[in-house]
Amino acid sequence: MNNVYIVEPIGVHKATIVWLHDIGLKGVDSVQPLQSLGLPNIKWICPTAPTRRVTSLGGEETTAWCDITKVSESMHHDFEALDNVNSFVAGLFSSEPEHVIKGVGGVGLGAAQALYFASNYAFGRVTINLKIVVGINGWLPSWTTLRNDMYSAFGTFVRAGSLILLTYGTSDDVAFSAFARICADSLHLAGFPIIHKQCGGDHVMNDLRVALPQYLRL
Repeated sequence: MNNVYIVEPIGVHKATIVWLHDIGLKGVDSVQPLQSLGLPNIKWICPTAPTRRVTSLGGEETTAWCDITKVSESMHHDFEALDNVNSFVAGLFSSEPEHVIKGVGGVGLGAAQALYFASNYAFGRVTINLKIVVGINGWLPSWTTLRNDMYSAFGTFVRAGSLILLTYGTSDDVAFSAFARICADSLHLAGFPIIHKQCGGDHVMNDLRVALPQYLRL
């Protein structure tokens, strides 16, 4: 995992968000959309996923945070790769100032990785002081066991409750949208303060432009 692109804040650096692209893209593809948000106090870190064979694409090699099968309630999850990416993402925050707000977000497979990062933060497996997670057209790997896993470590509900989760669905695929809603509901039932909205792509960007400064108090 290399080719990390940075969108530096043009104002006072108050927050750093690692942004994870969708399958088949690169970190550089995230730069222009994030710049267009016009949020001067946020630093965006945009890494590029490794190239790997992806089962859902018939074994085609492309950039992907993990291998995936067809997205559905019964899909297989590549937890080894997901855990490796969690460690990589946590390392991206290592040189960030302690006082700066930290967050993770992404689109599609990147959103799934970001939500998995959030669940692992609640479990105490991620040691950074995470504040906000954004997912666009994503899902939660291990959503079926989330609520039971919340009892696996001390302080999980406190850590989960301290997060702000913003998830958005923009897909016209009814089955995918229903699955994304199920994942959002599982996070809510597990104690994560989550706001889930179904809307068009332009509306997502407009909402983030307002919501991020509001929730992060920038």
